Amino acid sequence: MKKILALIIAIFMFATNANAADMIKNYKAYTIIGHKVQEIADIFNQAIIDEKEIKRLKDNPNAYYGVYNDEHYYVKLYPANNNTNMYIVADVEYEQANNDMTKFFKAHNFKWRVLQDKEAEDEYYFDFIAYARTGNLDGLFIMPDFVKPLKIGMQKINDKISKNSKKTGVLEFENDTKPIDLTRLNTEYYNNQEAQIDITVNEYRLKNKENRYVHAFEYIIKNTASSKVLIDKVTSERVASLKDVTTQTFVDMDRLDIADTVGSLPPVFIATCGLSLIPTVANNIRLAKVAKESARFSHTLPEHYTLNGNSKMKVLVLKFKNDPKPLNFTVTRDGQKFNFSF
Repeated sequence: MKKILALIIAIFMFATNANAADMIKNYKAYTIIGHKVQEIADIFNQAIIDEKEIKRLKDNPNAYYGVYNDEHYYVKLYPANNNTNMYIVADVEYEQANNDMTKFFKAHNFKWRVLQDKEAEDEYYFDFIAYARTGNLDGLFIMPDFVKPLKIGMQKINDKISKNSKKTGVLEFENDTKPIDLTRLNTEYYNNQEAQIDITVNEYRLKNKENRYVHAFEYIIKNTASSKVLIDKVTSERVASLKDVTTQTFVDMDRLDIADTVGSLPPVFIATCGLSLIPTVANNIRLAKVAKESARFSHTLPEHYTLNGNSKMKVLVLKFKNDPKPLNFTVTRDGQKFNFSF
């Protein structure tokens, strides 16, 4: 234990001395009330259109990176049901209740508050760390991922097993009718008048560590006509299977959950390392919780399912956060086929 802590301290001291000017000093988050994420993104995009100091990150939806006089800022917008959460990382200290972003809120008459969702903050923090390690945020120093080779190796094994597999889940499809006790992040609607199909899609945050990689999606499909409709098949370029989730989460659990940045004071850094080394909950127990929660969303997609008139069915899936793919529907009504994606 002493040797491990000594090594961590040495890494920390080297990192802080070599990158003192780039230490992350602020992780702040806000909730913009009563405005959905796309609305805020459109306004934000228009506001920065002539800004040379800030740019949109094309490979990271609704994320931005700005550099002002050697001060670095990372900003990302997240859906929060009918609200929008904004997460900001900076290597300069600033007052939370009075800064350029809060002035932006006031200029647009937005009602806002400091984010009060710890689970959301944890998720956004991990998203930032994962993206910063891609090297696309030059100027914000992040500790390297010491188990990256292990994770790459596990992912290669996982991809090889998954290759040519037509199944997207491990359990046969069933029309899930139970309520979902998860935090809802977003809701979208789709209507196909010709096929007489309405779809409501709800996006949820999972409770366990798999939420770092996937979100849960609930597709509520309604037959708005009085006649039956056949759901011939539902496919997707890729949804996450239970194996995907448990493999990635297991690798993550196996690593030491030390502080990922040098943006905190040494006492906090060391305390974090010390706590993470205490086996308070066995990995197999934690993984069992992940599997239990994810299994509900890991059924195969439906095929040849008859949906009666004026009735509903529910399809539950997991989607990778970094690349969510739509579901593709083929349905038949009165001998006519319809294809659509959502």
